[in-house]
Amino acid sequence: MEQFKYPVVYNDEIANRCIYGASFVRELLGIENHTKIYHKDIIYPMSSRKVEGFQRIAEEKNYYQENPVKFIKDFFNIQLLDSQAYLMQMSWATPQVMICASRAYGKSFWIVLFAMAKQMLAIQPWNCYIASGSSQQSATTFKKLEDIANDRIASLINSSGYIFKNEVEVPNASGDGFSHNPSGFTYSLHNGSFSRTLSSNIDRNRGARASCVIFDESAFLSQDLLSVYKAFCATKNEFATGFDKDGNMIDQTRLLAIPKPIPNQLVYVSSASSTDTPFYTMYRDFSKQMIMGNKDYFVAQIDCDLVMKPTIMNIPTTPALTREMIESDMRSNPEKARREYYCEFTTDAGSDAIIRRGVITRNERVYKPLLYNDTGDKKFVIAYDPARSRDNSVILVGEIYDSKLPDGSTEKKMRLVNCMNLIDVGKKIKSPMQTQDQIKYLKKVILDYNGGVDGYGNIIGVYIDAGSGGSGVNIADYLMEDWVDSAGITHRGLIDKEYSSEYVSKFPNAVNKIHLINPAGYKSEMYEAMIELMNQDKITFTAPYDNKDYLTVFDIDEDVLNKAKEDIKKQLKEKNLPQDEYDQQFQKELDKIQSVNTKTIKLDWQDRIALANLDSLKEEIVNMVRKPRESGKDSFMLTPEKENKLHDDRSYTCALASYALMCERRKNITQRKRPKTGNLVDMLPIRKAKRFSSI
Repeated sequence: MEQFKYPVVYNDEIANRCIYGASFVRELLGIENHTKIYHKDIIYPMSSRKVEGFQRIAEEKNYYQENPVKFIKDFFNIQLLDSQAYLMQMSWATPQVMICASRAYGKSFWIVLFAMAKQMLAIQPWNCYIASGSSQQSATTFKKLEDIANDRIASLINSSGYIFKNEVEVPNASGDGFSHNPSGFTYSLHNGSFSRTLSSNIDRNRGARASCVIFDESAFLSQDLLSVYKAFCATKNEFATGFDKDGNMIDQTRLLAIPKPIPNQLVYVSSASSTDTPFYTMYRDFSKQMIMGNKDYFVAQIDCDLVMKPTIMNIPTTPALTREMIESDMRSNPEKARREYYCEFTTDAGSDAIIRRGVITRNERVYKPLLYNDTGDKKFVIAYDPARSRDNSVILVGEIYDSKLPDGSTEKKMRLVNCMNLIDVGKKIKSPMQTQDQIKYLKKVILDYNGGVDGYGNIIGVYIDAGSGGSGVNIADYLMEDWVDSAGITHRGLIDKEYSSEYVSKFPNAVNKIHLINPAGYKSEMYEAMIELMNQDKITFTAPYDNKDYLTVFDIDEDVLNKAKEDIKKQLKEKNLPQDEYDQQFQKELDKIQSVNTKTIKLDWQDRIALANLDSLKEEIVNMVRKPRESGKDSFMLTPEKENKLHDDRSYTCALASYALMCERRKNITQRKRPKTGNLVDMLPIRKAKRFSSI
């Protein structure tokens, strides 16, 4: 059994023993090789036929509890991969489980089958919480379980997930038992078990108790979130006390005859992270415990080499991952690819990072990139960092929008909607486009996001790096003149009237929308603005892209939710409850409302490129560090070990866009209108005379 002391060992012989041999599992877990049936004391005797029936059911249940892979095959008609079967068997009764697996391995698929089998085979109610960095991620995992239960997955041919669905309680005739609520998706089984999703709002979820907490995509979860949700399983379920039918207290020797429950479990499933995360710390600690022979810990690492060579019953099958997909991601975002495919724990900027990865994670949302002004009234800022011979030439587009505050006022926020790397794909060595081609492309981007409004009214500003390396000033010179697009339509030029004041009279028709930013004077201020705005959650990012051709989005039906709130308020108003009890009842009733709709959004090739570039932007940001200077204006650059591996152009455009957002937010103060009044006294400033005391 020496091979089970190491977290990364896997072979087909072990997997087949897991699939076929229950004695192997008993040997591994130290279970005696015979079955015990516990007969609970009851007041009314049962017939021998009924006792035999219950005993037969108990024996079958015990058999499947020792053979969960066989249970999944017999009841759900789903055949796991050999490696998935190995993980299922080894994780079945282990209190601390960590699985670090490559993308496309089927982590969410394994999670939901683990939960489904556990709940159907539970001796007592098995309550499970699914926690993620965002409610979107945990809801996606929940949706996978729902699809299996409704037999909606095309790759699972002739599966029988309806067996699980038949065990789900249906509270009303109009639903199917799966509740979709903004506070968390949930369902309950007839045996008392339930599953519920959790979001990153840890204050609202404190104090719950569970049999298992599954941390999905736990690589970059914060320490606070992990600590709060781990406490759900802090209470041991082995303690028991009570009285017999005669009213006498049962002593501990008699309690030994009661079946021992499966211990509470914490299951961490994710791809690799950086070395400064709690996930990496637990990975090292759990691996050491497993190496020392502690059976309370199990760690497995599944990289892309195994994912590309899957087997079922030791027979090779079609992989869900190809070498071309890996190489493509390695070219566009090598840091992320090494983590997600090869399970390598990379090094970020650590404590010196200006932006922590957790800050970005909590501001990630699932939305499709915008390739143009789809409504015609949205406002955009365009950040452009030109390059010609080296580095990347990047255009970043951010949408500026008004967000409502609790007091009814609004504030400016930004969501990043597109990122373009201007590469000449026709050249053997990929390098930025020629300058004239970049100018043409920039003009097209401006028109797409302006949406045909006169005077470029939907473009808040085009912020261009005016450093000498990218020739941003020269490029701005070509934008001053009126120009004609490919359709023969004439458009006004654009100018920075402050930076290029000597050319204002020469190009009177040019619109003041260009902002040339000299990095020597403004780089520090731009990055400081980015740090402040991101830490205050004023900038939103796209969610990590998984190379699929679609996005799954969960929308809240505000009409249904608002109507439900009004109905609940009317019902509770009649009861005259104290405020604390009123709030609890209100939230409890609101949680029963199904107001979340699921929809799938198709992605084209431009959307996929934009999402990949935005992921690269996030990777660059978390590797930027601050270098203090005596002048007071600090410099910002990549960590020394990443200078030759990453670019910083995308992060620089993000700093430009952040500076633009900061300027817009300042306008709410500097351009605030004074209230109009017809009173002459209120319009004139009045100074009060000084008063002197005679004492």
